[in-house]
Amino acid sequence: MKTRLLLLGLMLISLTTLSQNAAVENIAQKLQDYYQFYPIEKIQLTTDKEIYKPEEIIWFSMLITNATGQAIEPYSSECLVELYFSDGELVASDVYRTHTGLMKGDLMIPGDLQEGKYVLVASTPMLSSADEAFYKRIDINPKNENAFKLQQTAVPAFLLPGSANNYAFSLTTMNGDPAKKEKLQAELFHGTELIEKQKLRTDSEGATTMELTLPEQDYNNPLKLVISTKKNELNYTTILPVKDAPLVVYFYPEGGHLVAGTQKLGFTIHNQLGQPVSASAEIRDEQGNKLAQTVTSMPGFGIIPASFEKGKLYSLHISSELGENQSFPLPQVEEALSLSIIRTDEEFIYTNLVPATQDAKTIYLTANKGEAIFWATELKPESPMRLKIPKTNFPNGISQLTVFNEQQQILANRLVYTEKKTVHSLQLAAPKQVKAGEVFKFSLETDHLEEPVPEISLCISAAEENKNWASQWVPWLLLNSDLEETLPDADKLLQSSSLETTMNYLLIANRMKNHHWINILHFDHEREQNKYQQPGVFGKVIDQNNEPVPNAKVSFIHAQNMQIIHASTDEYGTFFQQAIVNKDLDNFAIKAIGPDGNENLKVKFEKSLAEQVAEQVRHFIQTKASAEQASFSKDFYQQNKDLFTPLKRAEDNLPKSEPSYKQYLMTGTSVLEVLKTIKPFRLSGDKIIFPGGTNSINAQDGALIVVDGQKLGTSASVLNSLSPLDIESINVSTSPVDIQRYTGLNSVGLIEIRTKRGEALEEISPQETENLYENGYRIPRDFWLKKSENPEQQPTTLFWNPSVKLNPLGRSEFEVNANQVAGEFILRVDVVDSQGRISTQSQTIEVIP
Repeated sequence: MKTRLLLLGLMLISLTTLSQNAAVENIAQKLQDYYQFYPIEKIQLTTDKEIYKPEEIIWFSMLITNATGQAIEPYSSECLVELYFSDGELVASDVYRTHTGLMKGDLMIPGDLQEGKYVLVASTPMLSSADEAFYKRIDINPKNENAFKLQQTAVPAFLLPGSANNYAFSLTTMNGDPAKKEKLQAELFHGTELIEKQKLRTDSEGATTMELTLPEQDYNNPLKLVISTKKNELNYTTILPVKDAPLVVYFYPEGGHLVAGTQKLGFTIHNQLGQPVSASAEIRDEQGNKLAQTVTSMPGFGIIPASFEKGKLYSLHISSELGENQSFPLPQVEEALSLSIIRTDEEFIYTNLVPATQDAKTIYLTANKGEAIFWATELKPESPMRLKIPKTNFPNGISQLTVFNEQQQILANRLVYTEKKTVHSLQLAAPKQVKAGEVFKFSLETDHLEEPVPEISLCISAAEENKNWASQWVPWLLLNSDLEETLPDADKLLQSSSLETTMNYLLIANRMKNHHWINILHFDHEREQNKYQQPGVFGKVIDQNNEPVPNAKVSFIHAQNMQIIHASTDEYGTFFQQAIVNKDLDNFAIKAIGPDGNENLKVKFEKSLAEQVAEQVRHFIQTKASAEQASFSKDFYQQNKDLFTPLKRAEDNLPKSEPSYKQYLMTGTSVLEVLKTIKPFRLSGDKIIFPGGTNSINAQDGALIVVDGQKLGTSASVLNSLSPLDIESINVSTSPVDIQRYTGLNSVGLIEIRTKRGEALEEISPQETENLYENGYRIPRDFWLKKSENPEQQPTTLFWNPSVKLNPLGRSEFEVNANQVAGEFILRVDVVDSQGRISTQSQTIEVIP
């Protein structure tokens, strides 16, 4: 080993870009072919705040970039923005035209949405999978003045089956007073199974303790505890881990292969819900000897250096109490080329390359991000080499180093982070304190002008409703939009003084999202096109490490007639079975067996993008938005009691209340917008398509519109002649029974409208309603117009302008009216330059009564 280290020290080679090489050019061409079919569109969306009241408007700005972060003309002509409940139910959506740079939009929140966690999703038609869409947590909070706040006072680190586990908490009112003698209900769930149900009562201090006794059985998942009241003052959910519940561990040897000698081994560790877990662990050999030990660097991520020998078997053994004694086999030790990053400086990336044998063979080392290979070199190593890779052509953020042999097979790959400082120098001048109702000014100025002048997004909203949850602008575009395993607290990572060192250490335990060289190098345009044209099911067989299994046998056994249909995976682990369609999969038991007889395999089927998004929403809530529901502080409530109202029980409202959409009709909201509050839809040209309609994927026909019994066709434009103030009722249905009352041809949906007059329609002035659509695309509302029409509709957002430009002198000044809402407000500035580089600044402004 000493000899190898000496050789590394002697062979320090500075590399330059390889200008022309047939093998590299072929790899580059395959990259381009693949990404022309599956182009990368990274979407970022930022909102005026994160907590909303029903009937408020979510004001947002969007940016679409390519893989390297440049704000180019999007491939897609449209972007779909949707709001989902935490269970994956779609509640609102709109389609916007795309263009280069910052785009603005808005989404009105239906008035009848229940309190809880929601997810705002932005996607384009070009996305190849749902995890490429953008997801942002949104909380709906009706500002109930009778709400309770729960504070955990004693929480077990984990639950032990068969033993008593005490969980204690206290309740306070919005004023901060103890919620005395309050009756509560607690339910403990394992998945959908109710494990325990208790009735509780707080004491004179608002406190209570519940004893959770779990039946002695196997628990695959953490448990969900729900604490609620009958009058909607509280609906609290938290996750409690179970000591012996199985964990999920994936291994990432640096360079891609576990090789003999000393090597850094990365791993990820999660519970069965996909939530990151902190743990301590040991590497043990097959005799049980401890070789190394480690603790996770951050929840879900660990790196452990150890020395491995070929021919020996190793395992990761959990030593922390949570998951104690669970063991996970490491990949086999191979004779393979080793690629590792030693360090970086301002000019170079210092990399170790250790060949598997001393036979000199030609290899190619490339650097890419998405479809672009921006650096490559040819090498013929006979012994270990230390390489100096120039950083000049590397983009800001995450790239990938890959080693190929002459047959263009992958020998090793490794993610690398390079930091390039943004050049923006913005001076933000704003008062630190203003009085409620006062008009104040703030200004932006820069002495680094460029052409074109950078676009700036400006927002001022209440700090109580800005929660800085995951999906912030800069961390998303620089880090998590590229990673298969997203990093928690990425915004804090970006503030590290040794950012490159930290990131290049953590990136050992990660991969580039949806970038699989095996799929790229063997891309077949005709085969991929068949996925979208032929009936049948496409699927993939994977092992415990999420790796594809070639030559596996997949059996489909019909549950009723026991007929067996077979399929086999190709060299990439994928298969196609034309005799079955997706909707019939529930009728089959499905099993896969590997060529080695391994039955511990998973079969994954390709779902529609809409199904994938709904599934991803549920996964996002579980893994990245699992924190408790947001609540308001005592100080904010006491200063702004006018914002809060009592919330009646849902059962009290049902017999008496009008349908919620009628509130929108009374305000003159456009009929199309009112329809969205009843049932979300998308516009295909001028046709209304409802999700769930049996013809909603392939048919070009839209929902039939019937007004006062008269069929008016399927063109959404006919609704422009209707005044919402003249409408008595609206019925929306996708039921074939309802549709067939009017036609046997349309199976997409039915919109029945009854007017108050029930007479022939009259022309109305276009000024009476909002003109929100043009050629099927949403026209963004004007924030300042809505603010002037109804200043009290969204009082906690004082300023919103997602497309500000500085004047030619690099300076602009703004006036803002501080309304009567008191407390801290966040002035946030997001800047995007012509290269797509983003920087963010913020300042707190206190509004005093």
